[in-house]
Amino acid sequence: MTAAPRMLRGLPLASRSAPTPLRGAHRTLTTSALVRDPDARPASSQLFSPSEVQAGIAALKEAGYDGQSVWEQRVVWGDHDQFQHVNNVHFVRWFESARMFFANSLTNTPDFTEQRREEINRGTGKSFILAGINVRYRRPVLYPDIILVGQACELPLGKDRFMLRGAAYSLAQKTIVAVSAQDCVTYDYTKLAKCDIPDDIRNALQSKGAHFDKKL
Repeated sequence: MTAAPRMLRGLPLASRSAPTPLRGAHRTLTTSALVRDPDARPASSQLFSPSEVQAGIAALKEAGYDGQSVWEQRVVWGDHDQFQHVNNVHFVRWFESARMFFANSLTNTPDFTEQRREEINRGTGKSFILAGINVRYRRPVLYPDIILVGQACELPLGKDRFMLRGAAYSLAQKTIVAVSAQDCVTYDYTKLAKCDIPDDIRNALQSKGAHFDKKL
C-alpha cells in the first residue's frame, strides 16, 4: 500500500513551490547598487563621490585614453617617503597594474578564443612583454587619494612593438599627476623570442589606439 503524500497547509510537498526569498535579504553590493545607495559604502570610500570618479574617467577619455579599462588605485599612507609625498616607484607599480588590466580588457571580446586569452594574459603563447618604461611626474601625490590610471596604444603600431601610453589622474587634485610611455614588444613565449604583432592583438590595439605627441 502506497503512503499518501505529506500535506502542508493543504498542498502536497511535491506541488508546493519554494518560498520566495525576502527582497534584499541577500543583497550583493554591486557598483550600481553603491551608486544608488552611497551610504552603503565604507566611510573611506566616500572620500570621493561617484560623480567625481566619472568626471575623472571623462577627463582621461578627453585626453585620448581608453575609458573602458581605467584602473582605480587607492593611495595608502605607507606609500609616502621621507619627502612627505608618495614615492615615485609606486607610480611604476600603478602603471604596471593598469597595463595588466588593459591587457585583460583587450582580450575580453569575441575576437579572442579562450585559449588566446590564456596565452596573452598568462604568457604561454604569443603575447607582449614590457621592454622599458618612462614616467614623467607632474605633481606630488599625498594620502588620502584615489588615482585613476588610463591607458591607450600609441598609433601607428610598429612591426613587433608598440608604445602604451598611460596617465594617472588624481581625484583629490582633479588633474593628471603623471604620464608614462611603456615600450611593449610582442613575444613568443614558446620560442622565447620576439615575434611580429599577431593579427588579433594588432586589431584590438588599433581599436583602443590614439595619436599622442611624441614628447611626454
